[in-house]
Amino acid sequence: MDIEAILHDDIERVEAQNRPPFETTFDYQTFRKSKEEALIEWKALGGEGQKKYRSNLRVFYQEKNLVPEEDQNFTNGRNLFLLNSEIEARLGSRSNLDLILLDDINFPAPALELLANIENSSHIRDLYKIRKRTTGSEKNSGITEDEARRIKNCLRQGRELYLSSRSGPVMVKPLNLFYSLTAYTYAIIILNNPIRFKLDSLPGSHGMNYLPNPIRAQFGGDMPHGTFSDLVTSFPTNSIRTRDVDYSQSNLNSILEFYNNRFTVSAGTLLSMIPEIREYYKITTGRDSRAHPLEINAITDRRSTSWELQIGDGITRPPAADISQTFQNFKVTERHGKYIVVIPTAEEHTAQATIYADIRGKLWYIENPFFPVVLPEICVHFLLSSMFSNLMRYSPDHWGEVLLNQVNTNVSLIMNKYLSSFELKMPILLLRSISKFYPTVSSES
Repeated sequence: MDIEAILHDDIERVEAQNRPPFETTFDYQTFRKSKEEALIEWKALGGEGQKKYRSNLRVFYQEKNLVPEEDQNFTNGRNLFLLNSEIEARLGSRSNLDLILLDDINFPAPALELLANIENSSHIRDLYKIRKRTTGSEKNSGITEDEARRIKNCLRQGRELYLSSRSGPVMVKPLNLFYSLTAYTYAIIILNNPIRFKLDSLPGSHGMNYLPNPIRAQFGGDMPHGTFSDLVTSFPTNSIRTRDVDYSQSNLNSILEFYNNRFTVSAGTLLSMIPEIREYYKITTGRDSRAHPLEINAITDRRSTSWELQIGDGITRPPAADISQTFQNFKVTERHGKYIVVIPTAEEHTAQATIYADIRGKLWYIENPFFPVVLPEICVHFLLSSMFSNLMRYSPDHWGEVLLNQVNTNVSLIMNKYLSSFELKMPILLLRSISKFYPTVSSES
């Protein structure tokens, strides 16, 4: 095994499909509207008029051709409707997550306390309605107590596995982190994914492949649907929060394209997207990180309000081609070595930027090697922790050499730095994904 392949920056894209869950020719929205109109008509008939249909609403629907077969085309049409509805509901209102500052002196203890606090069935049912603006139920009834209890068990297992990672030896850390993240991911999916409502409905696959030689991850396109693909679909929008910014983009096109393209990617490419290890990535690979400082400011004139995005640190900045594809139809200029992008607030949802927030809430613009697919940050960590846990399990000899610094020292350095930084950030990412809070670590709390 070429362990130095971890540092490679390689990505391959192939057009491929495996029954995309949103590809459809069935107009579910029109069907739903027609059914609502028919229900009003049914009620207007009254008991006497309904006798013509044996007082059976289904018979009435059948006469109006409003009882379609529950085939894949119908299901996909409903899925697309639910995804669009969730996106529209989120874009049409401000974020309903509360900003909260965590004391960096005691961190990550307060984050773990907040995670433990979620492990309550009633609270989980409340979170379901907070995080899903549309629940997928026409009665908006949320989830049952039994389903909430099962999600609570996932949360508890995830937290205990995380604690095992923090207190256990580094030799097994990737496995504990990946299994912890997987357990939490089940909760993320049910609480956020517009087309998933019960744990029993989740596919059994991881939704990605690990390729050992050379070390690669494979996802999207014709991969079996599973945990990873459901995780990607659990972020219908990309919402950015700071004290002064409430910025949100639609991920509709990103999600649709995810199911139309298969990607094969190296760990080095994924590591280049992590803000916290930006400098270590440069040192160990000799290449610039894909993470660039980002500032977002509101600017107002007499006619409109816009966001001004300042991208870069004045010395390095993303390639012009990356900026052009991300901000099509928006004004892009340069100032003091940075790219300046002006986006009217009414059009912010149409941008396709990959934006991450570090543990302190600082924003980063990420060059996107998967465009037009925009991977949420937690998805990048899912891929990396899966790759490293597989390396640990199936090649313990090579994994031991990495930990003991018996290979290229750059490999050992970047691996250890990544694991330690992800272990610290993981509770923050989880809280941003499943709780009613958007936490950042600050000495001001």
